[in-house]
Amino acid sequence: MTAALFAPGLVVLPDAVNPSPRAIPVLDPAHLLMDAADLPDPEGGCITGVIDDAIPFAHERFRVGDRRSRVASLWAMDAAHDPAGPGRDLPAGIELRGARISHWLRDLAQGRIATEDGIYRAAGIVDMNRQTTHSAAFAAGHGAAVSLLAAGMAPDDPRGRNIPLIGVNLPPRILADTTGTLAPGVMIAAVLFVLTRARRLCRQVESHRGLPANSVRLPVVLNISLGLTAGPRDGSSLIERFLDAVSGHVAPDLGPVRIVLPSGNHRMARLRATLPVGRRLEWNLPPDDRTVTPLEIWGPVLAAPPASPMQITLDGPGMIARTTGFTAHGQVARLHDNRGDVIARAYCTLTAQVGPGWRECVTVILDPTCPERPGDPWLTAGQWGISIAPGSSPGDYALSLQRDDVLRGFPREARQSRLVDPAYHELRPDGFPIPFDPVGGAAAVQRSDTINAYATGSRTLRAGVVDHQFDRCVIYNSLIDREIGGDVMVRIDSAPFDDGMIVRGRGSGSFAIMSGSSLAAPWVSRWLAGRMAAGARPGTRQEMIALAMADGTGHPPILPGPGRPWRR
Repeated sequence: MTAALFAPGLVVLPDAVNPSPRAIPVLDPAHLLMDAADLPDPEGGCITGVIDDAIPFAHERFRVGDRRSRVASLWAMDAAHDPAGPGRDLPAGIELRGARISHWLRDLAQGRIATEDGIYRAAGIVDMNRQTTHSAAFAAGHGAAVSLLAAGMAPDDPRGRNIPLIGVNLPPRILADTTGTLAPGVMIAAVLFVLTRARRLCRQVESHRGLPANSVRLPVVLNISLGLTAGPRDGSSLIERFLDAVSGHVAPDLGPVRIVLPSGNHRMARLRATLPVGRRLEWNLPPDDRTVTPLEIWGPVLAAPPASPMQITLDGPGMIARTTGFTAHGQVARLHDNRGDVIARAYCTLTAQVGPGWRECVTVILDPTCPERPGDPWLTAGQWGISIAPGSSPGDYALSLQRDDVLRGFPREARQSRLVDPAYHELRPDGFPIPFDPVGGAAAVQRSDTINAYATGSRTLRAGVVDHQFDRCVIYNSLIDREIGGDVMVRIDSAPFDDGMIVRGRGSGSFAIMSGSSLAAPWVSRWLAGRMAAGARPGTRQEMIALAMADGTGHPPILPGPGRPWRR
């Protein structure tokens, strides 16, 4: 499965693929994870894992002193594969280990490498000859901000040595695909890499100190500041079940693994709705969208598989109402406009729940509203309509639009569609936004249950954002239910209408201004790693929340943020 996932051209470039992965010794003397002087204390350490994009491993905040690295290992999935490097067991890309990074840092200190950028080029992380998105060349980026918030420390901070970092740079194609179609397998491979290297780091600590095998079991705090806006939101997705299994597993050779996710940033985006059978909801498709537009419709939980599949009706400019004709689950329906051209496809599935029950899902994918090339299919922008056709199982159906906006640096011309309901009001008469769904409101479009679709498992910790001025959940922060914006909240933005905080850029000393729950998650990860390094061992989500309540204020607990943000 892994080999097929990393097939040339699917998620990585052909030169990144490892044609013959093979095992490597746990304590390969030629490729040690870290120099002996940089190993964490076996009793007072905690490994931080970060899965993101373009982690700046040469940054001064990942160093001990000037010439030694706190990065134990980094997997760059889409870098050109090095058959002689330590990542020979990986399906693609390269692995950079701390001992090698420390060697480059010494070269930098002694002038043999002129700049930090020279390290990234020497490592193969930045290579402008390759046809890819060069995220690692950005002056600032998501992965830099997240990883440095999660594990960055001053080089002279004595705590730094006991918080080593294991990171994964995801391929640009995974980050550009906001539908998350290819993400599950790649994300699982990334998590397994972090755990495998964490075990190897524990074994190296044992070898260096002459301790018995499997006696060093450092805990791991894994930060994944990524998410989706569509999905079942009931903990049944593959990624959520896997993360729950990892969090609940007691390993004989590794400490507990705790996982932190952002709560999401799409409360007010009108990407969620709940519909009964037969009610029509408008769907606004913007012009100049060169990407397909996917919508997921999740049916109610059923005690047994339904006798017949759910059906969806779609209408729009230039198209009379068309209803899918599924006769069995697993089928694909093609919907035509009045000229007979296919402009939408619908996929019908039936999945078993984590608990007892079954749930149907239809994914509707509409063609772009702007063709990429002459002759490509396209549809008319404007107000479309969607409904669950009569004859479907009774109950409420959850509609979720996938995120479809432009990510910086990625060559996509995307425009976000919206669900439209006249009963939904975004602003009060005085012009201020309405932050929560009115009790008993008639609108199908909702603000509640807009939580990151990766974050509805039972064991992961969800981080949200409050502002410094009032300690209120910020308006964009997605909601777990009707009112709660996260299990743990962090002060990130200055005020309700003054978002943004200083984050570190790729280069040492550089900075940028960013906002969002993606920044709250690494701050919670940082706090949790510090507590676990000090001996805390919260076992469940509730225990982690209780630990945060002891350190913060309110319920949900509010942790002190990373300093007063920059005010404009």
